[in-house]
Amino acid sequence: KQLLLSFSFLTLLVFGANAQCTPDPQYTVGGVYPDSATGLAPAYVGQTYNEVITVVVPVDTTIMVGPIPFTLTFDSVVVSDWQGLPSGFTVDYYSPNNTFSPIDQGCFEGAQTGCILISGNPTTADVGSYQQIINTDAYSTPNSPLGEPTVTVVDYYYIHIIDANGIGGITKSKFALFPNPANSVVTLNGLNDVDVSAVSVVDM
Repeated sequence: KQLLLSFSFLTLLVFGANAQCTPDPQYTVGGVYPDSATGLAPAYVGQTYNEVITVVVPVDTTIMVGPIPFTLTFDSVVVSDWQGLPSGFTVDYYSPNNTFSPIDQGCFEGAQTGCILISGNPTTADVGSYQQIINTDAYSTPNSPLGEPTVTVVDYYYIHIIDANGIGGITKSKFALFPNPANSVVTLNGLNDVDVSAVSVVDM
């Protein structure tokens, strides 16, 4: 098998296979959903966390080697390493043609739609932001002309664990304010489905 270097958008995958999730049927174009712009939902202290990520592996892709196009068929996308999960959190996946896999080698087959389930039960000791570091390999047939496997590192996903008592009980949205504490700049996410007319930040 040969690593497909051009498959940079399908890099958030997972190891382990204990629980089964259901892919979101609205997604049909190759990729991982939610995307990096949307990010993962925050987790709230005292509430069970279950975040489903839909993974769509396309049939093939075309890469350019100089002026020459090559069409490669996806064989599979494999996770070689996942770091950064909060204490007690687990990551499980479901793929129709590869339901079970060794814990260190989550695999999604080409031309299939699967899903990832991130779950946990955060406590006050877990409050904070956790950057996810994921290494993935994408394989294709025939062998890619770009060379032997090269690991792709994805580091743009975060799991933010929030104490719900500190944000006025907004617990059903994807609301997240981070980092906390902060010196001068903070990021506020998740207000798309919340009726908010003003936001004030004090004691910075």
